[in-house]
Formats: sequence, structure tokens, C-alpha cells
Amino acid sequence: MKTTLRIAKIELSQLFYSPVAWIVLIVLIVQSGWQYHSMLERIYQANEMGQGIPGVTSRIFAGFRSLFPQMQEYLYLYIPLLTMGLISRETNSGSIKLLYSSPIKVSEIILGKYLAIMGYCLLLISVLLGLGILTLFTVKNAEFSLVLSGIIGLYMLICAYAAIGLFMSSLTTYQVVAAISTLVVLAALNFIGGLWQDIAFVRDITYFLSMSGRVEESINGLLSSSDIFYFIIVIILFLGLTYLKLQFERETLSKASKAIRYMGFIATMLIIGYVSALPQFILYKDMTANKGRTLTAASQKIITQFQEPVQITTYVNLLDDNYHSGVPSGHNSDKKRFDMYLRYMPYLKMDYVYYWDHVANDRIYKENPGLNDEQIARKMAKINKLPFDMFLTPKQIREKIDLSTERNRFLRVLTYKDKSAYLRVYDDLFKHPNEKETSAAFKRLLVDAPVVGFVGGHNERSIERSGDRDYQVATTEIAFRYALVNQGFDVRSIELKQPLGPKSVDILVIADPMVSFSTSELQHLQQFIEHGGNMMILGEPENRDYINPILGLLNIEMDNGMLVQQSKNYDRDFILANVSKSNWLSTIGESNFLGKDSVLVSMPSAASLTVLPNSPFEVKPLLVTQAANTWAQEGLKFDRTQVLIDPRSNAEKKSFPIAMTLTRDVKNKQQRILVVGDADFINNAELIRQSPRTSNFSVMTDLFRWFSNDQFPINTNRPEPTDVVKVTASQLNYIRWGWLVLLPIGIAGAVTTFLIRRKRR
Repeated sequence: MKTTLRIAKIELSQLFYSPVAWIVLIVLIVQSGWQYHSMLERIYQANEMGQGIPGVTSRIFAGFRSLFPQMQEYLYLYIPLLTMGLISRETNSGSIKLLYSSPIKVSEIILGKYLAIMGYCLLLISVLLGLGILTLFTVKNAEFSLVLSGIIGLYMLICAYAAIGLFMSSLTTYQVVAAISTLVVLAALNFIGGLWQDIAFVRDITYFLSMSGRVEESINGLLSSSDIFYFIIVIILFLGLTYLKLQFERETLSKASKAIRYMGFIATMLIIGYVSALPQFILYKDMTANKGRTLTAASQKIITQFQEPVQITTYVNLLDDNYHSGVPSGHNSDKKRFDMYLRYMPYLKMDYVYYWDHVANDRIYKENPGLNDEQIARKMAKINKLPFDMFLTPKQIREKIDLSTERNRFLRVLTYKDKSAYLRVYDDLFKHPNEKETSAAFKRLLVDAPVVGFVGGHNERSIERSGDRDYQVATTEIAFRYALVNQGFDVRSIELKQPLGPKSVDILVIADPMVSFSTSELQHLQQFIEHGGNMMILGEPENRDYINPILGLLNIEMDNGMLVQQSKNYDRDFILANVSKSNWLSTIGESNFLGKDSVLVSMPSAASLTVLPNSPFEVKPLLVTQAANTWAQEGLKFDRTQVLIDPRSNAEKKSFPIAMTLTRDVKNKQQRILVVGDADFINNAELIRQSPRTSNFSVMTDLFRWFSNDQFPINTNRPEPTDVVKVTASQLNYIRWGWLVLLPIGIAGAVTTFLIRRKRR
């Protein structure tokens, strides 16, 4: 060990006697400092403009085009300059023969030189550590553990680069050739992960060998044993190859013997690497403050209940826009979407079924005029270099499963014991399900999904139509991730011609009937209420005569007329209601959106509600109007050409309840009922409204969570980040001049003086 350290000391001193090491260090200081200062300055400017940005640490170090990802792109350029002469210099000068003839072991030579370069890499990474320490003074509540995670990953990366550079240096006597060869190998290890991914046996090997993306998780705050072992194995592999190369120069062996030893050593390391990458052997450490790289407690509670492996079967339609997510070459990338779940269920099974069938998307048919489905499918298979016979025909796939109700879209079917659940892709920017949707699908395998029944037969709002006034977006639209069917609920249309069974529906919704309920229907509804059924009743002012007989069963009445509101931008019957935070918290519970200063709900044409005497329920107003600018108008019509004038005196101004919760204990459970004097607040138009900024969707989602006793949707909310920028303009200038000017100039001056004096001596 003493000999190894002595060699390391000598090699490290030679490294620092070379201007190359100092130039690389100064360049890294300037590059990293410039990137850090730019990110910090942009966040500071946004903060000064009133755009408070939390999560500053992640934005500076781990976000898009931020410090660590940028440095990762540059680091591989530095290492070959430092490693190119480690052994090639000895070989070229002939001093390697002296080392061979000395009592020094080959392993001591290799380890000594490698420890030297590791020491220099530690100096390089300390530059980034210095910026992390600086962040403790520029960012309030900075996530230093996140910074530390990224630094560990980057250090392991450059140490792996150094081991590769050391090996390449042993193969040639020319330093330039060693440097170029190192760059070639590094490029190959970064791109090999995309090679032969369509070949099942080769796919996992090349994907494991790939260095690309190995640092991304640690940069984002997650340390995993598989990534750390990968770098350790790469280091040992190339140090071992270097050892064999130098050792074989001292021994007389046949080429066959050398090849066998090389292949045996490489195979052994690959096997160890493959085993270490198996999900059941991987350990994780989440370094983020809010544990953002780990499943939330709600999801963990679900996943840990499975006692047998869950089967995920992905059905890939070649004609669907999302087919590329499931093609064989993308299997490893597709499986990464379930990485957080694999930590808790390593024996998760994934399978793929390929087929072609008609899709509802007109685009593919417009781009291929005159071709039928089979002809387009053959064309798509040829373009993607896939054998056409791997795809089932429409008849064959329908014998397995009927996907017509899913519009033959990309679909995953989760199966556990005798239950199954669907996991879909969505027509938004992110496409694939997040934790919220994925955990909801898993939970449906464990519990019965709450059934939401929308009453029909009276021209109510439809859950199947996409018109502005209807409810498809919120309920049954499979391509919308936040629809109830994608959040764990079963949604169906029902009628009240027959009594509702005790388990036929969990949440009954009556949405703006335009025809009176019959006597028998009211009786069946009365029975449902008496048995403690949960209900949501929504009505419109113009249909007051049809909704009030229903509300009368609950001792509630919709008031005559409609509410009007003074506004510069909207019609007078467009109401922006407020959430009563105190009542919301005491009834519905904590909600993520309540952190806003003012929570508004848009309600076109609304009426106020009144509680009649002798109500058996505990009634609480949930959505209320603003007292200053909203009042009740008796009629349902008004002259839009006339200026709206508030007829009330200040003493008469009051707020009106538009939505009320009704609760009581019935048969050992709490009955939950919501009455709303507006049926538009969850219609298709309001849920996708861009302006004004309202919380209709969040309100609706949490209301159904309340109805389902917190079963669905899954609460995957995390604590909001608290790290915010606290730097001033003058401090930014100090950082700019200190880090980007004074520090590099100081180092350059000191090194120049040192090298000149050494040369003179």
C-alpha cells in the first residue's frame, strides 16, 4: 500500500507541474460559475418581478439546462487530456521496462496512477461542491442534500471516465492517440444503449452497458445502488483490463490464453453488473427534501398490500399515435416509467401484445389516402422495420380482448388475481400516467371502485357528449387524465324507474333535470336518501321548478331568480364564487389548492340556496358569493344594454350560498350530500376554461375524494418546496466578479509564478 501511495503522490505532483491540469481546472471554474450565475440571476430577476419561484435549488442544479446537466456534457472532454499520458508516457520513454524490472507489482503501478487521477477528479468536483456551499448563502432553505447527490453521481462518472482513459493509455505509446481513443470509447458507451434494442436477448445487455443517463437520477436527487455499482464495475473492469494488458507483457502466453482470460474477466463483470441491476437487489436513497423521487405514503400503502406479482399487459395498436411507446426497441425506456413501483414490487411482470385495428384518429387516414387499415399497418411496420406477422389482426385481438370501448388506443391492463384495471395514455403534454393515475389503477385491483351514477331520463347533463354544457371531460373521457374513470371511479348512467340497490351506486348525481321526476322516481330517491346514500344535486335557475321537488326531500330550496355580479370582463350572470375555507377544511379536509390567496370557482348562471326549517342534516355553505359585488335578481332575464347598478345599500350587502354540504350519521356511516345552485361549474367548457384562473377542476376532484371517503382520487400531494432565492443585486455582482474573474485570475497568477520559479530552479 505504501508503494501505491508513493506512486500516486509522484503522479499527482507531475500532474500539477503540467499547465494542462491547471488550465482544465480554471476552465471548469469559469464554465460552472458562468452557468451558476446565469441561473441564479434569472431566478433573482423573476423574483424581483413578483414571480416567486420555489424549488430554487433544483432549478439551479438539476433543472432543464441547469448546472449539473451542463457540466455532465463537458466533463468527458476534460478527462482524456489528463489520462492520455498516464501509461503511454512511460511506454514511450521506456521507463515502463524499469518498472517491470523493479520489485513493484503491476497492480501497484495501476492503482497508484489511478489514485492520482482520482485525487485530481476530487479537486475538479470540489469546484461544484463550492458552488453548492455558496448556495447555502444565496438560497433560503437550500436543499444541500440534493446538491450532494448530484456531486456524488458526477464524481463517480468522472472516475469511470478516468479508468477508461487509463486503459486506453496502456494500449498505445502516443498520447494523442490515447486521448482520441478515450473519447471514442466514451462516445460508444454513451450510445450503445440505443443499439439492438429490438433484439430481446441483446437489449438488456446493451442497455446495461450504456453510460448515458446513469447520472440523471443522482442529479435529480436519487441515489441507487444499481447506478453506483455500475460505475464501480466500469472502474474495476477497465482497471482489470489495464492490469491484464500490462501483466501479459511480462508473461509469455498464447493469444488463445490471453483471449480466454480477457473474455472470462469481462463476462464475470457483466454477470455481476446484471445481477446488481435486478430490481429485487437495488437499494435507494432519496436525497430530495420532499422525497419527490419516491412514491408518496399513499401509494406505498397501496403497493405493499400486494401479495402476488401484478401482471401489466400493454396493448399496442400500430395505427395509434402512441404506438412508439411500446415497440420492442423502447421496452427498457417504457419499463423505467414504473421504476418507483419496482422498488416495492420487484417481481412486477410486464408483457406486450401487438395488433392493428381501426382508430378514431383521422390524421393517419388523411396522411394515407386510399389505403385501408391493413395497408397502412403494413406500411407502418415497414417504416419501423418490424415484422408484420408480429401484429395480431382485428379478429385475433378481439378474441383476446375487446378494446373498442377504449377506441383501440394504447392501453395497459393490470391484472391481479381475478381483478383487472385499465391504465391509459392521455392527450396532453406528458402523455403517460403519473403516480396519481398509476396508483389509482393499482388500488382498483385491491378494492371495489366507487360507482358514480348519473341519473338520466330527464334531459340531464350527459356524461357521453362533448358539448360545452355536458360532463364528458370530467367523467368518462378516457383521453383526459383527470376524468373520474382515470382516477379510480366507475361512471355510468342510471335511471330511477326501479329502486336503487344498497350497493348499486356509491355516489348518485342528479345534474340539471329539465323534466319533472315522477312520483315513483321521487319515492325511489327518498328511499336512497333514507338508506344513507351519498348524492350530488346540481340545478340551474331556469329549471328551479324541476329541481326543488328533489331538494325538498333534503329540506333545501333553490331561491327564485338568479344571481348577478358586477364585472369589467364578464356577463352579469357569470359568477365567480369563493370557497369558504373554514367550512371546506372542517368538511372536505385539507386540499392543495387552498394555499392560494383567493380560490375562485366560475359558475355561469347560478342561484342561491336556502335551508328550510327542521333539516335533519348539518348544513354548511361551501361556495359563497362575494358580498360587495353580487346580489340576487328576481327575474331570469335582463337587458344587456342597460348598465348594471347595485340596488342595495351597504347595510343590505351580504354573501349568498351557492353550494352546500349536508351531512348526518345514518347506519353507522356519515351520509354526504352536496347541493349546488349551478350545474355548469363542472361542465366541459368550465373545466377547460383558460381565463379567469379558477379552481373548478380542483374543487370537483376533491369533492369526489370526499364522497369516496378518501379512497379516490389518490392523494399524491407533496410538501411544497420552501427554498427561495435570497440573494441581492449587489451580491450577484460579488459572485460574478469573485468567481468568474478574481478566482480564475488568482489561480492562474499563482500557478504561473509557481511554474516559472520551478523552471528556473
